[in-house]
Parts: sequence; C-alpha cells; structure tokens
Amino acid sequence: MAIRWIGSPNKDKGREGYRPEAVVIHIMEGTLKGTDAWFTNEESGVSAHYGIGKTGEIHQYVGESDRAWHAGRIVSPTWRLLKADVSPNWYTIGIEHEGSEDTPWSDALYQASAGLIEEICRRWTISCDRDHIIGHREIRADKTCPGLEVDLDKLVDMANDIHQSPATFNFVKKPGIVQTRVDVNIREMAPTSAAPLVRTVKGGKKLSYQGWTSNGLNVNGNAHWYKDADGNYFWAGATTRPIPGL
Repeated sequence: MAIRWIGSPNKDKGREGYRPEAVVIHIMEGTLKGTDAWFTNEESGVSAHYGIGKTGEIHQYVGESDRAWHAGRIVSPTWRLLKADVSPNWYTIGIEHEGSEDTPWSDALYQASAGLIEEICRRWTISCDRDHIIGHREIRADKTCPGLEVDLDKLVDMANDIHQSPATFNFVKKPGIVQTRVDVNIREMAPTSAAPLVRTVKGGKKLSYQGWTSNGLNVNGNAHWYKDADGNYFWAGATTRPIPGL
C-alpha cells in the first residue's frame, strides 16, 4: 500500500503508556490538498494519523506510535469502549476522508480505507469490528462526522474480509550485503514504515540480508525491502545495490 508521508507538527510524541485500540473515521469537509495544508499548519491545532483522497491516495501526518489531535473532545458519547477520564486521542488512530458529510464515498475511497484499516488492525492486534472501527460522532455527538453517506458497516465488512486473508509477500531467498546511504530504520517483521521500529542503523554501515520482497510498502515508487536474519525488514531505497563478492 503506497502511503505518502506529509508530517504534522500537531501531535504528542508517544502515547504515555497507551496503545492504539480503535480506529476513528472522520470526514474532511474539504479536499485532501486542503487537509494537507491545515494539518501542517501549527496554528490549526488539529491533525489525524492519515488522510485518504477520493482516488484512494493515502497521506500520513502522524506516526501511529504518536498521539494525533483528532478526537479529544467528548460530547454525549455512544461508544461503549470509551475510557473514563482519558482522551480518546491516546488510544485511537484517526483517518480523515476527502469529501463532505453529504457526499457519497467513491469505490476507491472505500477500498483504500478498508485496506488501511486492515493493516492497522493487523499491526496493533485490533479486532476488526464495529466496536473498534467507529465514527467520530460516536465520541462527539454534537457532530455528524463522518456523515450519513458513509456505510460504516460496509467499510468494516470490507476491512474484515481483507483481515481474514492477510497479504503475503513474494519473498525471494538470496542472501547478500548492502551499505546504507542514509540512516535506515529496521522495521519489525513487516516491509512497511508503519511497522514498529526495531532500531536505526546509521548511514555508511553494511547490512546483511537473507532475501527480499518486491511488494512491500511502496515508498517513492520503490516497494523493494530486504529481510534480515531476525525476520525484520529495511527499505532498499535507503541502501546501495548489493555489494558483489561479499
């Protein structure tokens, strides 16, 4: 799944001991481009982890291990898993969707959202059901977000269908060695920058690998990831080509 990193200053580093337990669905009431501008503006004071456009393009603003500012206000909540005296921002992941509350979702928007939800649920061991995939209005009843045109049951069913058949990677077993061109993040057990960080290797260091996959997370047009002896992954775009003879 191709995800473009945008980044937002509006966040808290870490989650103060909490972890993601649910996904909150939002509507942008605008465009993906406008949301990029709004979330990168420090004065806006708001953010979400992801934004998805009508064509299925996905942007990321905040890392999943950090707290975004998307669902902190609680008004007459109906969500039964809400924690008392704790901001939902600490234990949820927020996804914004392009459009308005009275605009039907495109197939591409549904498909991209379902795919992202499935990845998040699998990554954080979140149950893929309506108790854990919720609309913003279930936390803040003075809003109708994400609107009446989105079928949340359909969205959850689509994500759950994918969840029941998790993706496999076309792993090619062929050991080798590369050199890091910049600092490289080693990701836990999955070829995606959203997977938990194991460690960071400084630029100019040699890294050995056991093989690779060519269908990991697509970063800047490159979905090639190496797998190390511990089963963790690092992105090939941050390394040299394999060093011959080593």
